[in-house]
Amino acid sequence: MASVETKTRIKERVWEETRTMLWLFAYIFLFLAALAGYRSILLGRGGAGAWPLLHCAIEAMVLAKVMVIGNMLKLGERVRQRRMFARTISRALAFTLFALMFSAAEELVMGMIRGREFADLWHDLLQLGPRLIVARGVVLFIFFVPLFAIWEIGRRLGDGKLHSMFFDLPDESLAGQKEG
Repeated sequence: MASVETKTRIKERVWEETRTMLWLFAYIFLFLAALAGYRSILLGRGGAGAWPLLHCAIEAMVLAKVMVIGNMLKLGERVRQRRMFARTISRALAFTLFALMFSAAEELVMGMIRGREFADLWHDLLQLGPRLIVARGVVLFIFFVPLFAIWEIGRRLGDGKLHSMFFDLPDESLAGQKEG
């Protein structure tokens, strides 16, 4: 039987991962929604619409969960980097490759669920061509760099300090409000 301490640690870990996933979801959703709106405007369709935004939300949730799993697997952390720059770049690169592989696997599985043959799906995936795959990889990499830079800064500052810096009122503001 698990002790109370163990149950408390498990609950804290689950809450921490849930909170991380929700922050990742928000960041990814905003990025994907902006891209969907941009693509829609370029194609002359006006705004993004409800369906593309729902698709962005689902994709953001899946990608956020994939990132939490990748973080648990310590992707990009195998070689301990002392410099935040190198650590940020290595994590962004590792997660870019992980996301591309996951996306390919997702396409294959979804196609098979829809009744298509694996060979046809594999052929379609290869037909995308290296330029589109590299372009998608570049966009993902550029997307991941600021995310992991902020993540590394938060890790170096310590538990909750980055969140506090962004969302808590500074002490000077509190003192000014009490006097007024």
